[in-house]
Amino acid sequence: NLIFGSCIMADFLVDIKEGKNFSFPQEEDEIMKFWEDIQAFEQQLKKTEGCPEYSFYDGPPFATGMPHYGHILAGTIKDVVTRYASATG
Repeated sequence: NLIFGSCIMADFLVDIKEGKNFSFPQEEDEIMKFWEDIQAFEQQLKKTEGCPEYSFYDGPPFATGMPHYGHILAGTIKDVVTRYASATG
């Protein structure tokens, strides 16, 4: 049931864990293993080979004082823009 291109990962999502038995470290290990099995990073590098690189430059993390929602927004925008550019070539 695994179709990587259209993000259908039924085999991976069959066992939904929740509640007191949920372990973030264990879940992270399982996700990393899944990414290794499907060679996610290698596939992304192949997909973007020859494409221009994008860089965002930031100053100090909180140059204007305490962190606030503006920092979260700026970080989210930078993350979304780079992921979209990478996913769409």
